[in-house]
Amino acid sequence: MIKVIVSHDVDHLFARDHWFRDLIYPKMWVRTTLQLIRREITGREWFLRNTSCFRKNRHNIEALMEFDRKHGITSTFFFGMSKGLGMSYKPEEAAETIRKVKENGFSVGVHGIDFQDDGNMQKEYETFKETAGFPPDGIRMHYVRFDDSTFEKLSHTGYAFDSTEFNKQDNGTRKNPYKVGVMWEFPLTIMDGYLPQQYEKAKQKTLELLRECKDKQLDYISVLFHDYQFCDDYKDIREWYMWLIQYFSDSHDYDFTSYRDAIRQLESSGNK
Repeated sequence: MIKVIVSHDVDHLFARDHWFRDLIYPKMWVRTTLQLIRREITGREWFLRNTSCFRKNRHNIEALMEFDRKHGITSTFFFGMSKGLGMSYKPEEAAETIRKVKENGFSVGVHGIDFQDDGNMQKEYETFKETAGFPPDGIRMHYVRFDDSTFEKLSHTGYAFDSTEFNKQDNGTRKNPYKVGVMWEFPLTIMDGYLPQQYEKAKQKTLELLRECKDKQLDYISVLFHDYQFCDDYKDIREWYMWLIQYFSDSHDYDFTSYRDAIRQLESSGNK
């Protein structure tokens, strides 16, 4: 049986995050208009995405927690502690939401920005502790950026795990977790942003990737779905996520776990 770990990167919190802080909205207006012209999105999706800048929230964390809970999933939410690459909220603006996620029984980690400088990596870890009042469970780098030294540096920072390794050319990395120093690295198997954005095409590509996981006899797979897409603005990819979770739930070949439980399972089986 393959253990499935589900996680969510929190790239956006509130509409105000991007007013006068970055160029997310102008880029979105241009991108969605081109997508509409190419008939990649509907007129309703174009309207909803382009008016999202006037809503209070740009996250859908509460709805996603409710959905995951109904399916028995203890997912992990990764929050940014530094600004960069379109992630523009401040740590203190995320504090209340982080605590709410934790209080609801979910796992919380850092959505990292710096993947090269040891000092900045440590600063993001410490900022999370100061902001949340408890240490982060793990980390994933924003835009899954890493180099040959990233994981070794992270292993000295205090994280129990990282889930950044991702092969963009292959739509993910299909291999089992492994140890880097005292830290576990959980390669990212499937990410919403590297799938076709049409429901049926995303389904078929996912089934292809899952067949590859079985062929490689993986014990664990890690799935990333961005919370901001759990809404009508991104109907197809939201429907894909709901289908995928139901697919796992209905199959006898898969069982949900969390990063924390996976580490306990791995270490109890002698993989220390």
